[in-house]
Amino acid sequence: MYDWASIRDFLLTARLGSTLKAAQALGVNQTTVMRRLRQLEADLGLSLFHRHQQGYRLSAEGQELLPLAEEMERQAEALGAKARERGRQLKGTLSITATELAAVRLLAPALPAIRQQFPDVSVKIVTTDARLDLQRGEADIAIRAGGANEQPGIVRQRLPDSVWAIYGGMALLETMGEPAEEAALARYPVIAGDGPLALAEPLVWLERQAGEGAVVHRSNSLPGLLAATKAGLGLCALPALAAGMEDGLGLCGALRRFPSPVWLCYHETRKADPVLRPVAAFLTQQIRQKRQLLEGS
Repeated sequence: MYDWASIRDFLLTARLGSTLKAAQALGVNQTTVMRRLRQLEADLGLSLFHRHQQGYRLSAEGQELLPLAEEMERQAEALGAKARERGRQLKGTLSITATELAAVRLLAPALPAIRQQFPDVSVKIVTTDARLDLQRGEADIAIRAGGANEQPGIVRQRLPDSVWAIYGGMALLETMGEPAEEAALARYPVIAGDGPLALAEPLVWLERQAGEGAVVHRSNSLPGLLAATKAGLGLCALPALAAGMEDGLGLCGALRRFPSPVWLCYHETRKADPVLRPVAAFLTQQIRQKRQLLEGS
């Protein structure tokens, strides 16, 4: 079975003559399109394009496969139209709970697509760090990281991991250089967590690696950690979901990364809910498209 994303990339590249233009049309980076095309060619055992400095031109094999890919496109569009028609028949209200970071970076950007797909479904976002009780109806759907201490009867759908990594302000990295290995952390100032954040594994690890006396600042909030890191006070462990969209931060790519599983959750008593199930499936699809943002890739 071939990935539809790869077929779509093949069609756009064939039509536009460029992986860069195809990437811009799709809203992804060029390397993603090039990687998918290479994988598609490997899966097919064929070379689909002649690659030139002026762009991409279909090979003879690519020309033969183009009508079949276009037929797949028509079927995909028909499937989407059928789903949208079904979505327009659904009515109701759903509440989705998530942390502030997930609400801002994952849920809010997905709302226009949800609105288009399910115009008569009203979605309410409940922003909190507390684990609301899904069985008691404190929320209908939850986006949760970690997965520990989950109550019984919760249906979970796996989303891309949320990855923490070590970041530094660009001014600091330009002055001191990027640490090339963990042993080098001993010469850097670091920013540590306070309050509940003091227990976060990535922050604890960084403080331990840097050594006693390296901590120059502490904060009990993620915005506080971000602001201090951007100001150049020191290195800090941050979630890629937050740091990856901030100007003035550099990723220390040679250092350890900390993946944490993320789940879309709802209670098993809602498995047959005619509104919740399709919205949950659609939201899962929307968040999976944010994999690069979550993983910091």
